[in-house]
Amino acid sequence: MKELSIVVSSEDSLQVQFSQKICEEVNAEIIAFVESFKAYIKGKADLQEAIIEILPTYCAVTVFFNPSKTNHSALEKLIKSVIKNSASGVAGSDKTGRIVEIPVCYEDEEFAPDLADVAKHTGLSKEEIIKLHHSKDYLIYMLGFLPGFPYLGGMDESLETPRLESPRTKIPAGSVAIGGKQAGLYPSDSPGGWRIIGRTPLKVFDQNRNPACLYQAGDRIRFVPISKKQFENMAAASSEGNASSKNSSASFRPRAKPQYQKYVCTSGIKIIEPGLMTSVQDKGRLGLQHQGIGQSGVMDAESFRLGNALLGNEENAACLEATALGPTIRFILDCEFVITGGECSATLDDKTIYINKKYLAAAGSILKCGFITKGLRSYICFKGGLLVPQVFASRSTNLKSKSGGYFGRKLKAGDEIAVGDMVKKGKLAVADGTEKKVLPILQQLPSSSSQPLVLKCTKGSQYSDFPAEVIKDFQSQVFTVLPESDRMGIRFSGESLNCGKTDIISDAIPFGAVQITSAGLPVVMAADRQTTGGYAKIAAVTRHSMCLLAQAVPGTKVKFKIE
Repeated sequence: MKELSIVVSSEDSLQVQFSQKICEEVNAEIIAFVESFKAYIKGKADLQEAIIEILPTYCAVTVFFNPSKTNHSALEKLIKSVIKNSASGVAGSDKTGRIVEIPVCYEDEEFAPDLADVAKHTGLSKEEIIKLHHSKDYLIYMLGFLPGFPYLGGMDESLETPRLESPRTKIPAGSVAIGGKQAGLYPSDSPGGWRIIGRTPLKVFDQNRNPACLYQAGDRIRFVPISKKQFENMAAASSEGNASSKNSSASFRPRAKPQYQKYVCTSGIKIIEPGLMTSVQDKGRLGLQHQGIGQSGVMDAESFRLGNALLGNEENAACLEATALGPTIRFILDCEFVITGGECSATLDDKTIYINKKYLAAAGSILKCGFITKGLRSYICFKGGLLVPQVFASRSTNLKSKSGGYFGRKLKAGDEIAVGDMVKKGKLAVADGTEKKVLPILQQLPSSSSQPLVLKCTKGSQYSDFPAEVIKDFQSQVFTVLPESDRMGIRFSGESLNCGKTDIISDAIPFGAVQITSAGLPVVMAADRQTTGGYAKIAAVTRHSMCLLAQAVPGTKVKFKIE
């Protein structure tokens, strides 16, 4: 049996590290471990409740767990038991994945804008490149970056071509690409720097389809050349097939629609002014990172939970998350609501209202949230929660992949959203705003702007790779939140850490992971982060501290503390 490293990767995950090289032998060991783990917990209700997800990547498997059901120590013992009881001793898997054929048009410059550059770099003709590219089957090592984006191994070495010096702002969905030694396929429109040599007419990832992705890690992709005419015919057929499966409107309706399942529409809101960045969010999507599907969800989970508790909602009832400047809203019918999180200059029918206090808005009432004067993000929760279609069991908006929430985007003037009856049954966790055990997030922030916000952290998955001096500097220095921060990641300025090259073989990125960039500065990965990435992670901010960081305006001073 090979010795595997088991390391802490975040407050709610452990990482099992295999040999740090990209090859089919290591991939077979990873597949064997994942199969053994799933078999070990099958039928054990307590373990299945504790384990949220098993995420395989190139050279590691990250296991995410529910901290209320287990802990690092117990999970490490479980992982060791899985290895010990594995019949193969994690020596490899004889399981053969499916071969998934993907038709590709290489012949048109519109579909293959970089084919000529690849030919120039490699010294091969276009015909030779096409033949070499489709003559092999490609192993899918993992899915990441975007939902359904496959990281492929097995490309002929003679096709290796550097990425673009300046990435494109938009690569069309279906583009087949080369990035250095790797091959890939863009399932949706996205920025990117890989070289595009063809395009498939297939919609390889569709959130309205089951399964959403045509392939999974461990499968092999076989590219099949097609003509432009064949591409056009297949694209037209695919478009007709998808026309009836698009997201239906999330507008206010006087009664329930089938997409809302058991929930009944009780009220509704109309957006008069959207604010700076307002979106529909809940606690996010869990257990789907192995498909490249990000978690999303609220940035400040404690304020979100408080809002729903004050209203007596189910704990995951969807709300509005507003950043810096809140929205102006008209209520369609009577509705109770509460604002939590950042303090904003809010009025209801021109009368001042306050955060963390429940109000009843009459039909036609106007709520103006205004600028957030303390903190950065406010949460507007409504009695019964917002009813937009669920995408992968969540109503959260993922702005990067343009999915979930209200048509996958931030709100704009004229949008109408139904409010439902997602009300918690039984005794409420919070009776009113004076409940002593509930401490609003703003009261937990430093009282003075000159006092740094201390972010508690666990070790990150590459913690042991950093020199002791770098770890010491990381915790002693004061960093400053930059305006470029967003829901994907919080960026900082400060003195660069002297840690040299920080590139790694891509692995999982937990919520709160602190990546150290090649410039030696930290980036804290947030709700809309990608599922995998290639920078070393020195630490991971705890979920409580992530709530505090979610309220940190640009210019806020912070210090990291690994515990």
